[in-house]
Amino acid sequence: MASTTVYLAGVKQGDSHLLLPLQSAAILFLSEYCISDTVDFHLTLVDEGIDQSVCVTVNQSILCKYSHTFVNQEEGYRNCALPVIVEEGGKLIRSGLCSIIRQIVIIAQKRSPAEDFEFLLGFRGGSLKACAEVSGWTKLCEVDFPNSVSELIQQIREIKNADREGTEQIEIPENVMKLELHLQTPAKLHTENKHKKCLLSQVIQEAEQIDSISKLSQFKLQHDFPSTHCVTRISLKSNDHIESAEPGSKSNSCENGKSVENQKIENIISSQLKQNNQPNSCNDEKSFQSVEELTSFLKTLTLHDVDLVHLYAEGKSITVADLILFPFVYHLLEVLSFNLQYLNGHVPRVISWVRHMSTLPRIQECARNCGYNMAVLDSSDVTADSGQEELSLCFVTPSPEQEKQEDDLELSRRCRSKSRPIKPEVASALEKVKESDISVELGQHPCGMAVELVWDNIPEGVHPGADLPKKRLMRKCQQLENLVTAVQAMAKPGDIIVDFCSGGGHLGLVIAYLMPDCQIYLVENNESSLMRAKSRVDKARLTNVTLFQCNQDYFRGRFDVGTCLHACGSATDMVLHQCLQNNANFVICPCCYGGIQNTHLMSYPRSQRFKTANIPSKDFIVLGHAADQTEFNRDLEEQGKYCMNLVDTDRASLARESGYTVDLCSLIPPSCTPKNNILIGRPNVCTAVKS
Repeated sequence: MASTTVYLAGVKQGDSHLLLPLQSAAILFLSEYCISDTVDFHLTLVDEGIDQSVCVTVNQSILCKYSHTFVNQEEGYRNCALPVIVEEGGKLIRSGLCSIIRQIVIIAQKRSPAEDFEFLLGFRGGSLKACAEVSGWTKLCEVDFPNSVSELIQQIREIKNADREGTEQIEIPENVMKLELHLQTPAKLHTENKHKKCLLSQVIQEAEQIDSISKLSQFKLQHDFPSTHCVTRISLKSNDHIESAEPGSKSNSCENGKSVENQKIENIISSQLKQNNQPNSCNDEKSFQSVEELTSFLKTLTLHDVDLVHLYAEGKSITVADLILFPFVYHLLEVLSFNLQYLNGHVPRVISWVRHMSTLPRIQECARNCGYNMAVLDSSDVTADSGQEELSLCFVTPSPEQEKQEDDLELSRRCRSKSRPIKPEVASALEKVKESDISVELGQHPCGMAVELVWDNIPEGVHPGADLPKKRLMRKCQQLENLVTAVQAMAKPGDIIVDFCSGGGHLGLVIAYLMPDCQIYLVENNESSLMRAKSRVDKARLTNVTLFQCNQDYFRGRFDVGTCLHACGSATDMVLHQCLQNNANFVICPCCYGGIQNTHLMSYPRSQRFKTANIPSKDFIVLGHAADQTEFNRDLEEQGKYCMNLVDTDRASLARESGYTVDLCSLIPPSCTPKNNILIGRPNVCTAVKS
């Protein structure tokens, strides 16, 4: 069997088809897109907890390039939620739709470097790299949009099966509308002004080459460009609507890694204009009576008059985001019998995007291999008819909730930036705390002041010195020994200890070396950080370490002690939640208090103590922002430390309400970091059943 195994939810349906949840279908679609011949990993399809009402059907022939098995249950992936990739004999495990898809692209790149699949990972490899807890765009692609489409498909199927009379009304989910609104906003590029300037210059040059009035009316329809993954459209903001396109710099990195036939961009443009009900004034001779008039108008335009239009989900180039979203939209249209008119009036940009995607040769080939009916999407008629019965459905658009939209995570692949605390808001929040009689209760480290480690005995690979400059090394060692000694005080041989948000493994590897009779799990979302940890594990020849690349909520393993050093913002609360769910001991050093925010997983404050004290979420988050003002020898250091203690008192209160004894204390010495709080908790009764 191959050293790498991919676990997906799915079952056989007869002799020729597979029944798959949408996530599994999306992963197989991308794998088909990237890898055209026999793959060197094993595929295991798991029939566990599959809801067939939201599954889709694909050709079983898609499995011919895989060594594969079908199982009911399998221990190999048990510590994580499906989908999962297991490597290194079970020592490296990845989980989550975005992580799995990015890893398949990396596998494809290593197998076929000439095809340059790295472009699918976006600028600097950042497409869908940030986890869903901090990136609104990753959250939309990995969680919100897939869940909403699955629910919508289930709802439509229920209406079909019920055979009701009259027209059924269905509200388009808010998260589907989020994608539509995202595609309507101007695309953002890292070289935006340079790109706009280049496009304006090109349009002007082409206008100046027009030598007759008859050609003037056809100006916009004369743009032929390579149909690659790097085509861009722009709209010029003016009364005279103009669109153009430009091939990207990778004209040879096409859909299939080689040049493809040129395709007129006019079909895309005309469809776009028709959907927006905007006149194509450049095709009207009355718009400009002479070439001079046209060129004079174009020369008056500035970069502020140019909007870069989304041809793909993240801008000008196809990325893994497009390849995740495409199967979900396709299967939604499939359940609607490919009658695009149902949705075209509500989500025209989504329909325009999916139809453009369906024109790309490699997408077409991939879709055919999966059993997709691409002919209906190629049709120029938005009411494409597949020969199936007409559905009595009426879709309605949800009314926007402006306040809620403003509170949502920004649809960006980048992490959301923290806000600065405003003095009146901080004063108001602190006054509410004062009125509530909430007090900070401090404890002590279980080892007292004796937290030092003999660092000279720590071998290379485990010692943090290789990765850190000397001026930081002493402080890092002081931070680590506080957590390591606390873990040693509560763990016993045979325990499983999880280092959450492990980064390069500074904390977890020291624990692994000093406690060889325990199993150590490193859980980290960032692949490059985890690979640094893996390199250090290999160098130190540690055999009791397993690495997990996944979001925290995808980790499902049982454990006895959970720890983290400077888990940012809400990540600290996710670690605490995991520990409480497992009835596990915890040693937690929080960080980035200004990064706490309400997410799809949790809201603030966390404890009933703070909730019953009527500390509203908005004020609590303000306290978090103020808690980041803890730099030493600053005017607001004392207030910042107090706010930091308040946020951690809420966390300690949550654990106490769950039956824990908790100490909130400072690292020794406190000068090792401004974020020097540490939460140490033990369950009062260890009777919880661990699954």
